[in-house]
Amino acid sequence: MNPNETDEELAARTAMGAAMRRLGNALVGHRLTIDLAGRVAAMADVLADEAEQLPGRDRLAELADNARFGADANRLPSIDVDPNGGPMDLFVDSPVSGSANPMSLGLRVHRENDAAVGTVVFGPATQGAPRRAHGGMVAAAIDETMGFVMSIAGELAYTANLNIDFVGPAPMHVPVRITARVRDRSGRKLWVEATGEGPDGVFVRAEALFLAIDLSRFRLETSS
Repeated sequence: MNPNETDEELAARTAMGAAMRRLGNALVGHRLTIDLAGRVAAMADVLADEAEQLPGRDRLAELADNARFGADANRLPSIDVDPNGGPMDLFVDSPVSGSANPMSLGLRVHRENDAAVGTVVFGPATQGAPRRAHGGMVAAAIDETMGFVMSIAGELAYTANLNIDFVGPAPMHVPVRITARVRDRSGRKLWVEATGEGPDGVFVRAEALFLAIDLSRFRLETSS
């Protein structure tokens, strides 16, 4: 996302993100000793103190300078959409799919024809009711996967309404698959539908209304 970030810096942050997500799930999913909990807290405070001394980041400013959004107000931002089904990248600091965000769900999305397909493993840190992923975590994964559909549809849009039916428990510790595609569109409005499937079949269905953004207005807001 940061246009000034080198490949080496991004690789380092991506490795950090993966390690921190693993740590978070391990800390929640196991019975910790007082000693280990204390050492984690002390080390985290030391590292946080060091990080907080570094220059801050402004996502809006970074986005305005990002070459993906360019200077042409009529040109659609270029989001990586591999027609061969490779991983799609919305932005690496996303709280849901961001590979460099230590607090993200670790959702990964790829394209299958006209659909965006997200895969994620809900770990201990996402548990709501016993042995079930929290519904809010499931909703976030669905909304994010639907957002990737906008790239396939050639639109920059935001979620205006999201309706979810939980038809079964959201499984944990196993890969689940979320498939989303545009069902219909009219003017700025795009209706998107999605299903989430685990080893025992569909556990969630959803539909959403997305509203396309006027690109010239978006660029004006990010540059102000």
